[in-house]
Amino acid sequence: MEILLTCPPGLEDIVELEAREKLPHAHVSKRHMGIRGHVLLHLEHDECISKVLSMRSIHHVMRYITSFRIERSKDALNTIYRNILALDLGNVLGEGVRFRVTSERLGRHEFTSIDVQRAAGKAIVDRFSSKVDLKHYDVEVRVDVVGEQCIVGIALTKESLHKRGYRVFDHPAALKASIAYAMLRLAEPRAGNILVDPMCGSGTIPIEAALSMPTLNLELYGFDVNTIYIDGAKANAESAGVGGRIRFMCYDCRMLDRIVTPDRIVTNPPYGIRMEPSIGLRRLYMEFAKASYRAMVDGGRIVVITLKHGMMKNILSSSGFNVSKSIPVMHGDLWAHIIVGEKR
Repeated sequence: MEILLTCPPGLEDIVELEAREKLPHAHVSKRHMGIRGHVLLHLEHDECISKVLSMRSIHHVMRYITSFRIERSKDALNTIYRNILALDLGNVLGEGVRFRVTSERLGRHEFTSIDVQRAAGKAIVDRFSSKVDLKHYDVEVRVDVVGEQCIVGIALTKESLHKRGYRVFDHPAALKASIAYAMLRLAEPRAGNILVDPMCGSGTIPIEAALSMPTLNLELYGFDVNTIYIDGAKANAESAGVGGRIRFMCYDCRMLDRIVTPDRIVTNPPYGIRMEPSIGLRRLYMEFAKASYRAMVDGGRIVVITLKHGMMKNILSSSGFNVSKSIPVMHGDLWAHIIVGEKR
């Protein structure tokens, strides 16, 4: 059985790492068909699906059916119709089965995702006599188009798995929990470590650490200068059931060395798009990096996500950190970089 996973493009290595931990006998193919954000699993048993659905680095899961090349012109719609018409899906689709088709399209084409859905839906109705029902469906067929590739599968998730379900407070520039998980894996915390997010916003990173790494008994802190965000982070942590495991405080990241000695710092500072710090982005980054270096134990590690990766790498290096990784990752519709540094 083949299962296709989607994730934030750029985090395929983290998905592979997590998949091999939870499914050691699965064969993992990163960037299936060369597509970023796609990872294909070859599973031996259906019962492994529950483990797949428990993964924290992924967004959607689908049972992989087929893929084929298409044109970028409107001729692609006929190609999609013919290929889906020829599929043997009698075990999941048939007379009386209610279905819907969803589609994500990436790239330049002479057609829309709605056009793809119509072509695929018509093929299913013509072949299997199934009934279209957009709300009360039994089966969701995914027909995604990426460049000149079309991928067909049966959706096993209705909502993206990065939506953990605990959020009662929304930060205007919140980090996806899947990316927070990836950053925590890159931080490689050890048992008993002090892990701090000095610009925690709604608390996504420390909450994810508490949920995904309970056996490490990490000492978790979340700081922010905005009392509204700290109150929101506390509410989110309580909703997630980890309120008693994280210390949230209203505090300035530029004075980090006065309050805690972290082993790991993992944070999502302002990008300067939705929110612009009053002192300016460069100055904030510089003062934050210097305070982090002063505060951190020798051999500690810092993980930061930013759009200004060149600026951040230079600032971390000039502050004394050894920058070891810079990983591009798609966050929403923006290419950010996750930067990893160690205190020398």
